[in-house]
Amino acid sequence: MYKLFSLVLIFISVNVYAQTTIKGIIKNQDNEPIPYCSIGMKNATIGTISDENGNYKLSIPDSLNNEIVFSALGHTEKRQYKNELIKNGNIILDYHSTALKAVVISHKKMKEKLIGQKSRPMLTFSKMFNQNVSTIEQGNIFDIDPKTRLKSYSFYIIPSSKYQQITLKLNIYGVENNIPSNTLLNQNIIYTITTTGWQKVDLSQYNLVFNNLKQIAITLQLVDYKPLDHVDFVFGVSAKKSLSKNLLFRYQSQGTWEKNDGVFITNLEVAYLKNNESNEQQ
Repeated sequence: MYKLFSLVLIFISVNVYAQTTIKGIIKNQDNEPIPYCSIGMKNATIGTISDENGNYKLSIPDSLNNEIVFSALGHTEKRQYKNELIKNGNIILDYHSTALKAVVISHKKMKEKLIGQKSRPMLTFSKMFNQNVSTIEQGNIFDIDPKTRLKSYSFYIIPSSKYQQITLKLNIYGVENNIPSNTLLNQNIIYTITTTGWQKVDLSQYNLVFNNLKQIAITLQLVDYKPLDHVDFVFGVSAKKSLSKNLLFRYQSQGTWEKNDGVFITNLEVAYLKNNESNEQQ
């Protein structure tokens, strides 16, 4: 009887955790691989991201058959079910063109300032990144002026982090109802580092000029890493306690945003004009 009961438990355990692993490559209409494409399942923690060569691997519990969403900057989102991907895991995304309005900035010289945390306090904490979950996003919301050009983004990696090298993806979103909404980027921003402490991402090359936005959200994802020999991988961005709920987190691209108490030790270097200083023609 005991043996029969044990066999039943084993059978139940196998079925509860049974899953299917799907592999494939994501390409564009010109048969070129799409790096860092976000892949996620709505209302679940299932997700992944393609590597720099467009390859991906996604493990899905057999109990789930929700739509899986493939989204990449500059391309139209695509949705497929698990059963379709089991037959063929390769995905082709169509180009998505967005008509951008031309903006002429007035002859007035834009002022410059730093928004966010200018220094790291003595007492900090960190919500650590998981090296096995490249879909996790963490970041902050920033208040900006009516016309703002992003020059750089800085953040502080906790000194106790342990790695040989990490590669991060920086995401920028509009804000609605105090949470991130649509992406404001048309190309990937990828940053590779080998050190800890303050890090500065040069954004001037991306021509990120925003009009009539009150807030933007900036998040980081860990998309690749090289560990140190014989040392457990550790990576976190410093945060400090605050009364505001400005610690953004979501598990994957189709997941729900969470907001926690505190603020990350990050800042934006910007050039800006107030409403009465700008003279725009669109």
